[in-house]
Amino acid sequence: MKNIAFILLIFSFISFFSCDNEEKPTDANKTIVLKGYEELELTQWGFPMSVMIPDAENNGEAQVTLTNRGALEIVVGQNFGVEIIYGEGDIELFKMALEEDLVFSSEIVKEDSTLLIYKQDIPESGIKTQHHFFYKTRIGNDIYEVRDLQENQYGEKMIEDMIKAAQTLRFTPITSSEPKV
Repeated sequence: MKNIAFILLIFSFISFFSCDNEEKPTDANKTIVLKGYEELELTQWGFPMSVMIPDAENNGEAQVTLTNRGALEIVVGQNFGVEIIYGEGDIELFKMALEEDLVFSSEIVKEDSTLLIYKQDIPESGIKTQHHFFYKTRIGNDIYEVRDLQENQYGEKMIEDMIKAAQTLRFTPITSSEPKV
């Protein structure tokens, strides 16, 4: 009888400790690694996150600027330039703004609940088609908008690479020892 009780006790412990007690990865703490990219911590600029950017060895050092309007601009070489800003991430509102643009004619290439890829032309101007993206992500309880830098020209492949990088954004706590800007 003691043996049966002992076996049941061991079985109970095994069952208890093996069921739902292991930490499961979530989107918030999952790290995505891209080949040829390196992680850039954004906490020193007051953004509680990190992002993968093209590596400095092959692309040059990242130029990070906190703008007067609160956007964080990250430029690496001539093929990578993104802006991260706290916002609503309202894709429908963004699409309305594109439709109401008096200069550019916009065409949506791809759309889902977090991403809008679009291209813009100035009809009959001979100006090269511009490719852009708008991506929204939730970091902690906040929503951030990520987009390419509008003043630069990027090809479709460059936009795809920037989207992949934007999708690597993940929460990184801001520690009190780091300067806040």
